[in-house]
Amino acid sequence: MPPRRAAAAVAVAAPRASVDGDEDEADVDAPAALPPVANLFPGKANPLEQIGPVFGASQHSVATHRKNINTLHAIFLKCAAVTTPSQDGKSVRLTGEKAFGETFKYNVLYPLQVKKGVEQADRVIKLIAGFVGFAVDHDAKKKEAEATENDEDEDDDGPASRLVAQLLAFLLKGFQAKSKIARFRSVQLVALMVNSLGEIDDDSYQRLKEALLDRVHDKEATVRMQAVVALAKLQGADADSGDSSSSDSDSDGESSSTPSSTDDSPKVSHVLVDVLTHDPAAEVRRAALFNLIPSPSTLPALLLRTLDVDPINRRAAFANVLSDVPIASLDRAQREEVIGRGLRDREEGVRKAAGKLVAKWADEVGGIVKFLELLDLSEGTIAEKALLAIFDAKPELVETIDFGDEYYNSLTPSTAFLARVYLQHLRDANDARLGDLEPVMTALAYFIDNEWTKLVVLVEAEEKDDEAERSAEFVVAELVGIAVNADYGDEIGRRKMFDLMRKMLGFSLLPPTLIPKCLDVLSKGTSERDFLRIVVEIVQVLRADSALITSESEGDLSDAETQVGGDDDDGASEAGGRRRNKGKGKAKVPAPRGEGHVERRKDLDLRCLGVIRALLERVMGTLQDNSMVHGLVFELIVPAVKSKDHEIRAEGLISLGLCCLIDRTMALDSFPLIARQSQDAEGPMQVKALQIVFDMLILYGINFGAERNFGPEVVLGFLVNSLNQEEPEVLATAIVGISKLMLSGMITDEEVLKHLVLAYFATETADNHELRQCLSYFLPVYCYSNPENQRRVGNIFLRSLTLLKSVHDELEDKAGMVTPLQIGLQLVDWTDPQKAIQSDNIPPDESIQFDIACEMTRLLYVEEQKDERKLLCQLLPKLYIPEEIDDLKIKCLLVLISSLKLNRPLADSVSRNALLRFETGLLKTFGERMEALTEDELAALNSAEEMKTTLSFIKSEEGEASDEEEEEEEGDEDEESEEEAAPIEGAPAGEEEEEEDDS
Repeated sequence: MPPRRAAAAVAVAAPRASVDGDEDEADVDAPAALPPVANLFPGKANPLEQIGPVFGASQHSVATHRKNINTLHAIFLKCAAVTTPSQDGKSVRLTGEKAFGETFKYNVLYPLQVKKGVEQADRVIKLIAGFVGFAVDHDAKKKEAEATENDEDEDDDGPASRLVAQLLAFLLKGFQAKSKIARFRSVQLVALMVNSLGEIDDDSYQRLKEALLDRVHDKEATVRMQAVVALAKLQGADADSGDSSSSDSDSDGESSSTPSSTDDSPKVSHVLVDVLTHDPAAEVRRAALFNLIPSPSTLPALLLRTLDVDPINRRAAFANVLSDVPIASLDRAQREEVIGRGLRDREEGVRKAAGKLVAKWADEVGGIVKFLELLDLSEGTIAEKALLAIFDAKPELVETIDFGDEYYNSLTPSTAFLARVYLQHLRDANDARLGDLEPVMTALAYFIDNEWTKLVVLVEAEEKDDEAERSAEFVVAELVGIAVNADYGDEIGRRKMFDLMRKMLGFSLLPPTLIPKCLDVLSKGTSERDFLRIVVEIVQVLRADSALITSESEGDLSDAETQVGGDDDDGASEAGGRRRNKGKGKAKVPAPRGEGHVERRKDLDLRCLGVIRALLERVMGTLQDNSMVHGLVFELIVPAVKSKDHEIRAEGLISLGLCCLIDRTMALDSFPLIARQSQDAEGPMQVKALQIVFDMLILYGINFGAERNFGPEVVLGFLVNSLNQEEPEVLATAIVGISKLMLSGMITDEEVLKHLVLAYFATETADNHELRQCLSYFLPVYCYSNPENQRRVGNIFLRSLTLLKSVHDELEDKAGMVTPLQIGLQLVDWTDPQKAIQSDNIPPDESIQFDIACEMTRLLYVEEQKDERKLLCQLLPKLYIPEEIDDLKIKCLLVLISSLKLNRPLADSVSRNALLRFETGLLKTFGERMEALTEDELAALNSAEEMKTTLSFIKSEEGEASDEEEEEEEGDEDEESEEEAAPIEGAPAGEEEEEEDDS
């Protein structure tokens, strides 16, 4: 019969166990005397007296546990045989079992009060669990033998089952004990006993399950861990009960409307998933990780532990849990997530465990090629890391592969990818086997030509097979990738390879992914001028059927700027084009074409721009040194920027940005256009435009446009405006670019820095992970790398804190933003001069936080709001005040604090105590110095200009306070006089006149 559930009761009043500390190993004292139980064998030795010595002997070593368990079981059987008839004579009373159970429980009490870590108590606990398991197994075998002899199945409980029920009910009381030690030991013993309980009734199972569910939320992590271990052993029984209840509800329609007992408590697996995901203790999560049975419902939670904050848990997830999960049970996205997380982990132990897991999976599925078929090779970063891990963990898996001609003549995406990565691995390792495995240049060119021919057939076919076309394209790309790093010592092979690359680049339907790799091959072994000439010739051939208009005169970028705006400028651009054609008198209006022709011409335009873009990424010289590229700029790139087609314009803008990075003059001409595009464009084009702007600023500096009327002030205004973008990706791009400029020292403006601090804490950026990750790295590095940067953060400290405090107060849901106190503590941490990097050239600025403390104290004079004053007082004791501060500054600060306590007293005790702690710390550090000052030194301090400024500030604040008090008093007097002058209702008129005369 399947097990069922459990509830808890009162606390255990267990005797306290004493531990003998005089010996090397502390002993758990056995009970001095038995509980008052009658001797079951009159005239003979009482066997119950042997239980205590057995418990005492078991605490020294587990080697004697088998002997002690047999002794206990023999005593148990002897006692179980003793029965007495009932008074009516119709039944028997289990007197022996009851006596043994009471004595056994009495001995069990002692280890339940010994704290965790005492090995003697752990051994006694193991003895108890072992005895229970042995007794249950003995009863089961005996029952099975009797059932075989009698050919009938008896459901009567044996003595061991009755003892288990009695002991379990006793231990469940310990679950609610006030002592955390008693709770821990009770749950620990139940966790060890669960597998040995055998068949228990539904009520006992229910009480046990509910008690364990309650302990899962215990405040002690050790108790929660043992409860998780015990609950995990009930997963199978819980699933069986769920299946049986669902089958019963399906078979009986009436029973489905009645809530069953199984539905009252959550499933064990769901509870373990919740513990695995949310428990704050790493050891509790680890217990759930090791004991949770993988299934489709629990697998996502297990995979999530590969991101656990504890490195031991992450390593265990790869080494112990996922190693038992077949890779076929994961979908492609899950495989790549798990492999990527493990191989990119910052802990070396986790990376090694992930590498062994990948090698194990590859071996299980039948080799590396089969393993690669389970991954997405188009995003080859994860797959490449996985292969490198396999090469290190199990090199025999790849050493058995024959990379001969037959291998290259029957390539698939997986085999082509494997060949490229393995050859590159051997090249990086300077392995001598590379010369034997790498194909010669002539053979490699033949293999590429063979696969290229297959790709051309698929591309030009009328009936498209997208899957086959993608596979053929990937194979060609991998072979070209092998050719990029191949040995070009063979002149015949080199010429054959270059001719093949020219032919591929000249093909009008060449896939865009192959263009960069083909250019990389062409650049091998040739000068930059020859490389440019070859590529320009290819582009000219492609442009023979292009839609871009070639002007006899060079284009003007300012003209492009006026025509790139949008639909409103289309008419103007067309009119301008007609005027230019009319002026020349030679332009011919092209005949209208069909939609297919337009699309084909657009593809050709994009292909030409793609080639130019890849070319510009590989050119190092300026445009003046490469006249051929300079001509393409105005024949191809400028018209693309003017184009009304979004894709062509985007490619033209990127190419124009690459030109600006190699030519300063063009950068000056193009900066206004690209900057305007970064504000007016949308989506990816806006991101690309911003990236181009920041690349130019980093390369040339923010002053490079001063001669064109966009100097540093204009650039800073543009940068601040870029921080107001609503699109998360655009805003993140702006933040990343500004962070680079500030880290390089090109921007020192405090207003820009304040915007970055506000963006870091703002609720609007909570879901912008790229932005938050960038600033979480930038702000500490910026502050700690240079004392001048810390000083700038100190200058914006109170302004930023005040603004963020007001934003936090206006929020209805404050859960999305950290508290102002946490923000203040973070700013204090960033401005701590003790954390700044020590440099020989730049001395640390020790007085940063002292100046902040002075500014905070002055602000306490002005601030009226209770919460703001409390926040400032709480931050004051956190500031670092160095001992090297001048006596004059310390004296001024102490005068400010004393006057503040006298003239502007704080309302709440928290603020007063915080200010007192700060003042006490100052007096403790500088009190003796202040007292040691002579009269002349004190007179000099009091006559100093800084002290005069401090005293005048205090007087001005006191004057304002006294004026406010006088105004309040005058207002009160006016109100009293008005009340006195007002006529009293019901008074005679004569009396009023007499009063007026008297007055």
